[in-house]
Amino acid sequence: MIALTVLAASVSALSIWMIILVPSVWIILIFILPSLYLPLFVSFIRASKVRLGSDYVETVSFLGKKKIYLWDVKKFGIFFRGRSFGTKLISQKNIDESSDDELLGHVIYLTTNHEFDLDSFRPMKHLRFHYRKDLYFRIKKMIEQTEQTPSTQQSI
Repeated sequence: MIALTVLAASVSALSIWMIILVPSVWIILIFILPSLYLPLFVSFIRASKVRLGSDYVETVSFLGKKKIYLWDVKKFGIFFRGRSFGTKLISQKNIDESSDDELLGHVIYLTTNHEFDLDSFRPMKHLRFHYRKDLYFRIKKMIEQTEQTPSTQQSI
């Protein structure tokens, strides 16, 4: 995510520099869209939200909304998608021992399937969002409470 932000900032800065350096209509028309990469990228990141309801978790972004009810969740955890070693699931023991800085770039996942497909490009029954320690433990507590109490919502 940091690399993409730096790339967007670099492209935006280069485009603005070209517009100032060569005051031509064609240069302005060519570089006006790339000069907006950083503001668009930042607004896209800021628009991504995770909403926690009493019985659901929902992610909201520019691309739409996805909601999973807690009684449907079969798998829940954290993964890291590395470049050189591929995707790696993180165990609960590592989460408890790690600080937030060590888990930077990790992703929380929730799925209604029995197996979480880490390589799925557009998963339909998965939620993925960036790791935050407080959010992870709140969702974990909500799922544990849902498993302990019999749900009347499933029969509706």
